[in-house]
Amino acid sequence: MLEQLNTERAHGRSRNLLVAATGTGKTVVAAFDYRNTCRKEGGRPRLLFVAHRDEILRQALRTYREVLRDPEFGELLTGAHQPTRWDHLFATIDSVSSRELVATVGAEHWHTVVIDECHRLAADRFDAFAKAVRPSVMLGLTATPERSDGQPIAPYFDARPDGSPAVELRLWHALDLQLLAPFEYYACDDATDFSAVPWDRPGEREAVDNLVTGNDVRARLVVSEWRRLASDARRSRALVFCVSVAHAEFMTDWLNRAGLPAACVVGTTAGEERRRAPQRLHSGELCALVTVDLYNEGVDLPMVDTLLLLRPTQSPVLFQQQIGRGLRLAPGKESCLVLDFVGQHRAEFRFDRLLSSLTGLTRRELMEGVEAGFGSLPPGCHIHLQRQTREQVLQGLRSLTSQNWRRLKTELQSYAALRGRSDVQLADFLHDQALDLEDVYRSATGQGRSGWTALKRDAGLIVSEPGPEEDYFSRRFGDLLHVNDPRRLDLMVAVGEQRGRLPALRTEDALAAQMLAYQIDGRHDQAAGHEAFVERVARHPVVAAELVELSALLQARSTLGAHLVPGLEDTPLCLHAAYGAREILTAVGWLTASRRVPFQAGTLPLHIRKTELLFVTLDKSEGYHDRIAYHDYAISAERFHWQSQNSAAPDTPVGRRYLESPANGWKFQLFVRPRKGDAYRACGPVALESAEGDRPMSIVWKLLTPLPAHLFREFSVLRGV
Repeated sequence: MLEQLNTERAHGRSRNLLVAATGTGKTVVAAFDYRNTCRKEGGRPRLLFVAHRDEILRQALRTYREVLRDPEFGELLTGAHQPTRWDHLFATIDSVSSRELVATVGAEHWHTVVIDECHRLAADRFDAFAKAVRPSVMLGLTATPERSDGQPIAPYFDARPDGSPAVELRLWHALDLQLLAPFEYYACDDATDFSAVPWDRPGEREAVDNLVTGNDVRARLVVSEWRRLASDARRSRALVFCVSVAHAEFMTDWLNRAGLPAACVVGTTAGEERRRAPQRLHSGELCALVTVDLYNEGVDLPMVDTLLLLRPTQSPVLFQQQIGRGLRLAPGKESCLVLDFVGQHRAEFRFDRLLSSLTGLTRRELMEGVEAGFGSLPPGCHIHLQRQTREQVLQGLRSLTSQNWRRLKTELQSYAALRGRSDVQLADFLHDQALDLEDVYRSATGQGRSGWTALKRDAGLIVSEPGPEEDYFSRRFGDLLHVNDPRRLDLMVAVGEQRGRLPALRTEDALAAQMLAYQIDGRHDQAAGHEAFVERVARHPVVAAELVELSALLQARSTLGAHLVPGLEDTPLCLHAAYGAREILTAVGWLTASRRVPFQAGTLPLHIRKTELLFVTLDKSEGYHDRIAYHDYAISAERFHWQSQNSAAPDTPVGRRYLESPANGWKFQLFVRPRKGDAYRACGPVALESAEGDRPMSIVWKLLTPLPAHLFREFSVLRGV
């Protein structure tokens, strides 16, 4: 991680976002990064470390002192601590705000500012501070970059050229690298009925509290399952997460009466008792700390080897934070036992979001794991869903993957009744109802109704007469969900906002408009210029508005920088962006306003350009006949193994075109997709490194621009291992 951060420094990017999995030592990385800065600066530039709690600051101060080997480094600025100087501060955000620190000492006073748990940045006080301060280096640390309210934190920082954070090591990657203790996760059957709980709405906590506090049946189940699944529950070092203080006190009493010594540690617990509690747990005097929200984040308790999740939640952030408390490595600790008491939920409960935050698996991969076992987890990790829970989770996943249009319509009608018919936006509806774009844009599933305009009309939110192509456009917009090129997204907004009155476009913008037209109009007989397409959209005001809303959502989830593909700078293609085949063929001039011909080959030589496009599908298990068995994969971020078509050999014109490059003037562009139906990624120009074999030829290409880390993981030879 530090190596990646140093690389970003070398490229001159000064404000960086560090996204690290819980338990991987984010503060240690930040401290070593600061030590490197000290060496370069020839001294100790002013440092401000900001967090939201005193405990985090004390731990961070200890870390910096150890890394710098200076026991006198830094001072605390909290409600109870007043520094003598203002040069190296470890301050709570409350103290920074209440003392108007930035205004007092100056926005540029500190060279380095570190914001811990920076997923809080969109909150008022953190937001005001981050926008006011002007350091040379601003480093954000968080294990959960996705905020529960959907507000992005990436705009506060400079991204890498590919749009990703400076350093990113998510929970499942850290487990793969064995930087965290593996987990054994058991979803335990629990008869408690949570189906009436208003998840993510006012009253959620109170409703859960009423169901679990005083519930002796559930408490007895918790004790029984803990004893059954742990080798020796009394020797555990457990954290028990509860929903309220009353629930925590109730469970503490239950555990102590069961012979499992526990202490209740909540926000109102006396300071000395709170400080002593982890020591008592570590010594074995206690086998459990029972808490509410206190140990969710920013606390280092490496001895914890057992987690009891007694507070059901729909929040992936909270879920991952709680899991992370038990994954610190510690001497003698082999793994962390996680007991999640799931309860009974209505069909809309989003199990997929929780399990994805733990495993990094897609919804489809989760379904396969629940049905057939989780065979692709990191080393030492295990997930077991008890029978009742397994059926409930599987039913929920199946209902999500085949989202019923009628249910979506009912959801939208209910949502509009609460928010007002004229105030329903696609982004708000998806976020508030915990839905994905793919739930609304269902054209890829082959089902009948699809699209935001179609859904609103079916829900009675649009009463005007529909235009002749309204259903067609709304459905076809489902073929745009892969778009992440910022220039094309701006063009899509312009098409929607201008309502047919687009000004004269530059050549590359006209090409981008033609790409949009042909991605929407997918049939070969729909040859026409982009002007005609824009006019058709303009005749449907609600469709034009939908295109603007969809573009804004795609822009919000895109982290890609606008860098043209080297060698194709005269086209709108953006390096590492996602494209459908028709979009690529239009961009390079193969498809034009008057010429649309079928294309299904894996390569396209453009003789005028002397450039050949290589279209690669990594997983050929679906949609290809048995004789197609090429082995294509990324060897490293800079090298890609590719097998030619069966007709290519060293003595054929095609084979010689590869082998004699670049002396023969031919250049090659690589486009890769994981499987049929996915969008291709524009990987840029490649050059011949080596070749062997005959019909097909095995060629190793060197990429002139290395793959970003996330694409290398997706395209790697190890992707299926």
